[in-house]
Amino acid sequence: MLRYEYFDDITSDQMFRAYGKDLPEVLEHAAMAMFGIMFDLEGVEKEEEVIVEAMGTSEELLLFDWLSNLLFEFEVKYVFFADFKVKTIDRDEEENLHITGSASGSLKPQERRTHVKAVTFHRFSLEKIDNRYVATVVVDV
Repeated sequence: MLRYEYFDDITSDQMFRAYGKDLPEVLEHAAMAMFGIMFDLEGVEKEEEVIVEAMGTSEELLLFDWLSNLLFEFEVKYVFFADFKVKTIDRDEEENLHITGSASGSLKPQERRTHVKAVTFHRFSLEKIDNRYVATVVVDV
């Protein structure tokens, strides 16, 4: 199954679609796609693991917060993340979604392709189509 793909129809930004059989899988694949814009994920040693949490009032906003928090952790800790795992997704009493996951990668600098500055709401969506999740994301580069 296709995990993610990139599209070139956005000027000065980068768009991708990530796919998953369920919400955890599409979140993991979207993270891979975003970091794959910045550097080659193949061969990155998984020597450092960071716990990442996110919250949203909907699945779509949970995805946005997850990607934004991963980008923040990269900027602060400078770990070149290449592996992502969703550990739990829960709802609180107000129906907000909470995720706990991890990102693993290397402290050794990787050859950079480009720099992702932020996740944007431009064309941003998370839909369930034909029994799979499809996330469309545009990042500012």
